Amino acid sequence: MKRIAMMSLITAAFVFGTPVQAAPEMMAKGEKLHADKCAACHMAAHDDKFYTSRVGKKLKTKASLNTQVQNCASNFNIDWFDEDVAAVTEYLNTKYYKLK
Repeated sequence: MKRIAMMSLITAAFVFGTPVQAAPEMMAKGEKLHADKCAACHMAAHDDKFYTSRVGKKLKTKASLNTQVQNCASNFNIDWFDEDVAAVTEYLNTKYYKLK
């Protein structure tokens, strides 16, 4: 039930474009997945400058960030569920991008 409520909240944020406070559990999950599966593979340093330099280029909306996370997971054969992609998207968006 908790999982359904979380996915409904995320879906509402994407559909309506309203800022939604990410749940602490989702942020923690996204941060762990990112550290375990994403940051280790990228060659560039993953600091604030790396992430914020991408805003306005490929990443213009939160939906485009979600698509980018899904593409990376697919390209690197990371076997994530939609909720994993959503958690990483929430983590990145909340920490770095602040996209709507």
